Amino acid sequence: MARQKQSSGSRKTAKKSRSFKMADTIDELKAVLESAGPAKVDNEAYWRAVRTQFPYNGSIRYTNNGTIGILPHMVLQAQIATLMEAEIQDGDTGGVTYPVPYEAHEKLAALINADPSEVAVTRNSTESMNIIALGLDLKPEDEILTTTHEHYGGWSCWQNRRALFGNPIRKLDLYDPPEDEDELVGRFEEAIRPETRVLSFCHVTCTTAWRLPVRKICAMARKRGLITVIDGAQSVGMIGVDVKDLGGDFYVSSTHKWLFTPKGTGLLYVDDAAQDKIGLGYYAAGGRLTARRFENNATQSYAPLVGFAVAVDFHNAIGTPLIEGRGAAMSKWLKTRLSDIPGVRVWTPMSRELSASMVSFSIAGMTSSDVGTPLRERYRIHSRGLHEGGYHGARISCAMHNSYDEMEKVVSAVGEIAANRC
Repeated sequence: MARQKQSSGSRKTAKKSRSFKMADTIDELKAVLESAGPAKVDNEAYWRAVRTQFPYNGSIRYTNNGTIGILPHMVLQAQIATLMEAEIQDGDTGGVTYPVPYEAHEKLAALINADPSEVAVTRNSTESMNIIALGLDLKPEDEILTTTHEHYGGWSCWQNRRALFGNPIRKLDLYDPPEDEDELVGRFEEAIRPETRVLSFCHVTCTTAWRLPVRKICAMARKRGLITVIDGAQSVGMIGVDVKDLGGDFYVSSTHKWLFTPKGTGLLYVDDAAQDKIGLGYYAAGGRLTARRFENNATQSYAPLVGFAVAVDFHNAIGTPLIEGRGAAMSKWLKTRLSDIPGVRVWTPMSRELSASMVSFSIAGMTSSDVGTPLRERYRIHSRGLHEGGYHGARISCAMHNSYDEMEKVVSAVGEIAANRC
């Protein structure tokens, strides 16, 4: 804990020393970040420079990136400039050159190590999951195996599939799962039955913020001849995602969370080898099947795609390893502090391999509303309640724009709520 106190002092010194400019371009951003000193996880001046790029000035401390992200200035401005050009034809972008819409696919594909033909820009993970669930070529008796940790958006699509085509669904109970990767993979393998055809699960769970060993699970599933669908709503932008290394057939994400793309944009990845496992989509006559057949390529606003490309550039200017490292350090600090509060149980593992940039916790005898309502109304902290899988409590996101000062406020608030619980 001495190290954290020392860091806090360093933060205060850095805060008094200087302020940083809100950048309009990537080159300006790089200059601002360089002026803040070394790009290190514990350089608080650097992360204040990052925070300056977010125009959010709400009275509530925003620690709910796991639900929806807040836009960086340059992503917001890219959309505004594109809309102004389309609707007013003023052509005044302040001298800033923005990407053209098709670059969004190329930049996204490069970020996750995919071919551009394997990615589609959808509206969110829920839409992507529904595209997969309704489009898979399955027999009515083929079973879908999922888990008790799925978000409603990653579960309701399979319910719809069952209602339309009769496919049985079963949930693997992962309440309080083991902290050993191989034992966890074993749980999945033991749950597979002869009729199981699809294995659908989260990369990082929305409940306990567990990072599942996706690569190992997919390798096991491939040997068993299963189709793998990975819900990465909480992954792209938060941690490194290499879809080829993970080895799944399908991967989805709500990039408007941790990648800070415009609201209403998300990812559908269809591995080239899995293109013929899924049908439907918009009509594409002849030629090679690609994931783009699941996009509506008719007339629409270019603004979200332009903003999407800028968001990937913004992310890359900081870098995935540094962003992941910062989130891991802050969340570990928060888990440690929350664990010291009587009556509080932290559900997220301490292990970096099994966790990411969110922390989920509960307070004995309290519902999600009992915890979340005072956090929001009394302490002005925006969290996310735990509702799925039988959990009750709250989830805190440690995004690149969050500070240790904000996390200190979270710890203090949770301590007071826990001390006064019924």
